[in-house]
Amino acid sequence: MSTTACQVVGFLLSILGLAGCIAATGMDMWSTQDLYDNPVTAVFQYEGLWQSCVRQSSGFTECRPYFTILGLPAMLQAVRALMIVGIVLGVIGILVSIFALKCIRIGSMEDSAKAKMTLTSGIMFIISGTPSVRLCLWAGSLEASR
Repeated sequence: MSTTACQVVGFLLSILGLAGCIAATGMDMWSTQDLYDNPVTAVFQYEGLWQSCVRQSSGFTECRPYFTILGLPAMLQAVRALMIVGIVLGVIGILVSIFALKCIRIGSMEDSAKAKMTLTSGIMFIISGTPSVRLCLWAGSLEASR
């Protein structure tokens, strides 16, 4: 496979990874609690990084956003911050990698400069993806241990 094709495939995979990180940040089901077994309160409660929702057995769902930042647990604040940092670094990495693709020519840019930009964007993608993957795995293991 040629270098250009490898770069384009890597670029498309990085866009897909960034989209997954954005989707995971916006999802509401980071933590779930099923209370259908209790006949008094037949509800399904789930919480995300931005809001808490309750679905009753009648099908009615009520979501309440977290209005305060300082009143949230420190763990939730840390997860929010790391996910946002990962998204920002991923966006910067995509912008750098657009200019580093060999199929795009900007002025008289040398191949060594493009190679350095490619390395920089790759490192940024690794740095942006590592906290997101670790946080999702940690949240999954925490949820499984409940």
